[in-house]
Amino acid sequence: MLFKKKTFFLTLLILILLIAGCRIPGCGSEEENSGENTQNEIEMPEEVEEIESALLEIMHEADLIPLVTLVSQQSGEGAESGNQQSDEQENQESEGEEGQEVEITFEKTILGEVLQRELDEENDGGENNQLPTNTEEIWDNIKTNITEVHYQWNELEPKLIQENMYTDTINSFEESLEGLTLFSSEQNHFGTLTEANELTNYLSKFMVPFAENTISTVNELKYHTRNIVLSAAVDNYEEAQESLTYMKEQSLVVTRDLENYNVEDLDTALNNLQRALDTQDVGLIDIKAAIVMEELIQINDELE
Repeated sequence: MLFKKKTFFLTLLILILLIAGCRIPGCGSEEENSGENTQNEIEMPEEVEEIESALLEIMHEADLIPLVTLVSQQSGEGAESGNQQSDEQENQESEGEEGQEVEITFEKTILGEVLQRELDEENDGGENNQLPTNTEEIWDNIKTNITEVHYQWNELEPKLIQENMYTDTINSFEESLEGLTLFSSEQNHFGTLTEANELTNYLSKFMVPFAENTISTVNELKYHTRNIVLSAAVDNYEEAQESLTYMKEQSLVVTRDLENYNVEDLDTALNNLQRALDTQDVGLIDIKAAIVMEELIQINDELE
């Protein structure tokens, strides 16, 4: 008798489940679920791209400050000595200074080689080699770009909150933005460089809710590429190595779903950067980091 009751209740339960049908979560067809996912897709906020572009420009301009300062000093010395020289001697000195300026351009910028790859991509290959006339012009441009970042952040933050972005990450971005503003007010070019780069790291995390693929990780690796060069520039090779180790760990993640990219290209570039880092030669590290950046740009283009 007890057995019959159990059988009856079991049969009744099965009938109820069959009648309920697709009311049970997850029992819908793949086609229906796919449609729901499509409706839930969210576009990347335009503020993310605007902030990233402004930060790259800030880093580029801050990176030029020591060079512009040196060139201005040399121009002043050249003008003073020119008053005591013949026209022929002036021409010879001018030619010498031009040759020296090319050399100084490479030696006196930290992120020059790396940033140039990114700026070329942003400008569709356009030239970006015009040197500002003085440092005041640079700082004015930097402050203008920082103001733009503040405005864009005011628009982006509510969208991140709506997507349940971690409060700690939002607060860290705001603290870093305040630090960037302070460094620019103090006209601290290296502090401005490093803080702007830190902001790109947080920005990559903000991309996560809006990206289906690994674009956010690729942008994070771009941050680490710059961080390697910046750390090496102040002899902090421990931090540079930490960034490179992380990049190696993530290299498979960003390339595993790519059909038209040779995974070995990124691995080779990272290994060459490792060898450069082992030499602790900042100039060589800059070159090898620039090659890694080119690979990341290619990966990013395919993901988009």
